[in-house]
Amino acid sequence: MTTMPVYFVSHGGPNLLDDTEYPPNGAIASGLRAIGDEIKALSPRGMVVVSGHWEAGASSLQVSGIRAEPLIYDFYGFPASYYKQQFPHTVDPQLSQRVAELFKAQNVPIDTVARGLDHGAWVVLKKAGLANAPFPIIQLSLYKNESMDMHVQLGETLAELRKEGIVVVGSGMAVHNLRDLFGSRSTSLRSYVEPFDKQIEQAVLGPSSERKNGVLQLEQSKLLRQAHPTLEHLMPLHVAVGAAGDQSKATKMLEAYQVSMSWSCYRFD
Repeated sequence: MTTMPVYFVSHGGPNLLDDTEYPPNGAIASGLRAIGDEIKALSPRGMVVVSGHWEAGASSLQVSGIRAEPLIYDFYGFPASYYKQQFPHTVDPQLSQRVAELFKAQNVPIDTVARGLDHGAWVVLKKAGLANAPFPIIQLSLYKNESMDMHVQLGETLAELRKEGIVVVGSGMAVHNLRDLFGSRSTSLRSYVEPFDKQIEQAVLGPSSERKNGVLQLEQSKLLRQAHPTLEHLMPLHVAVGAAGDQSKATKMLEAYQVSMSWSCYRFD
């Protein structure tokens, strides 16, 4: 069976689904659609996605997919139409159990739970054209901590799934500062966005043998807390790097900046 790639995607809010705000021929929409088209062409057996909107315990995890559950509309203050959006998809209890087995083998406490996809998962996957995908999609939590090393290890545990036909997707944001996005009327690009994005790019696109250390060194960046006042939207990148391992090739699939956000996306194969 072909070893599946790993993706890191930047997901935005539910307004990503607005074709006026994010037109289909725009860089962000077309870049995400290209990722979705790639994934469909791979004909994977399933997908495991982690997002910045689900954290379990400080040293324990949760995995969904034991049965289909309604979507989670974990966003506030948006027009009513966004709360009626749907993302038809299937789940796979056996895949959920397989994920749980992998972590239990590493002595990581993990519970299988009934939970729908949160917007960090379903919104970006819908924009990528993966509604009604012919493969199941389940979600795994992050840890409720800011340990970059633990989240790389989380990804390393998932790496085995790639040989079993499973695509691993980390969904966060390369740069994510909502305070600066909503706290000012200025729409100018904040000074830290592109420099921090380029620090990620250097770490990810450099020699694969140095990639893990490169993303761990982001903790030392003077721009880190401007780019990510809290780290839950960065941790999916570390999960993706862990799942990709040190022999994979990295490709930047999308680069776009917006006020205090970076939409950068990567593929590892």
